[in-house]
Amino acid sequence: MSHPTSSARTSEELFKAADGLLQQLSAMTSTDPRRRDVRDQLIRECAPLARREAARYRRTREPADDLQQVAMVGLILAIDRFDASRHIAFRHFAIPTITGELKRHFRDRSWSVRVSRQMQELSLELRAREPELTQSLGHLPAPAELAQALGISEDDVDKGRIAIGVHSPQSLNAPLFNDEETRELGDTLGGPDAAIDAIADRDALRRALRQLPADLAEILTLRFVDELTQAQIAAAVSTSQMQVSRLINRALGLLRRHMMAERPTPLVDSRSLTPQPAPPSVSGTAPTDRGYGTAVAAASNCHSMSSKVASS
Repeated sequence: MSHPTSSARTSEELFKAADGLLQQLSAMTSTDPRRRDVRDQLIRECAPLARREAARYRRTREPADDLQQVAMVGLILAIDRFDASRHIAFRHFAIPTITGELKRHFRDRSWSVRVSRQMQELSLELRAREPELTQSLGHLPAPAELAQALGISEDDVDKGRIAIGVHSPQSLNAPLFNDEETRELGDTLGGPDAAIDAIADRDALRRALRQLPADLAEILTLRFVDELTQAQIAAAVSTSQMQVSRLINRALGLLRRHMMAERPTPLVDSRSLTPQPAPPSVSGTAPTDRGYGTAVAAASNCHSMSSKVASS
């Protein structure tokens, strides 16, 4: 009559066979040449037990082969550490040892970002309680409701949710579905910003514009913000096109001098539009009503003016 294979045996049969081998192993000395063979046979006999414990975690994202190897490590540790003289059933020692090794693997090896053990436990507790609260409340629990249910602060709830997110981050190739198109997560990431190098120049331009006489600032606003031609500006401020060209060049020169100076000083220029009154804007509103600060802020965001100042 043939004996059932190890994979077909029940847990009771496995532990019964293991107990007999453990008795033999405990009776041998460490130098007994038969000890290694008995130990190897014991590991083979109990291997299905380790695979069954690993299968309990098959719904996780960890590869099944990795879990089985970790469970086998736990089984070997249980065999080597088992003390038959204490008269404890092997199953009561082996299963906790295997399970503990699997949990240690999840705690130390499965996190893509290393977080504290407290945060790991908090994230697991949030994962377990959130579905329960959703069912009992009839809606997704707010941070305040989760905090009250777990007896923690809302700040801890936020930290726990962040920890859940870093446990198994999504691949950049993960699809994102919406009503318009299907894209990958990586498509939503930003790239190099070509305008980042212009930040310093634009900040210096903003500071210089605050020092510019109001009539010159208005001329620059009409040219670079409203994008009027010199002829249109001349008609708006009641002067010649040649005078507008001179004023634009003069204003840009003042700005460039202020931006390039190591210690910028207030801009002073007595050759602006005097004795003409303050020029009206194209809408007919005086620049003081339009808001000099608004004009300066708008002009400081104009790329063409910054480029013109840099090249003048």
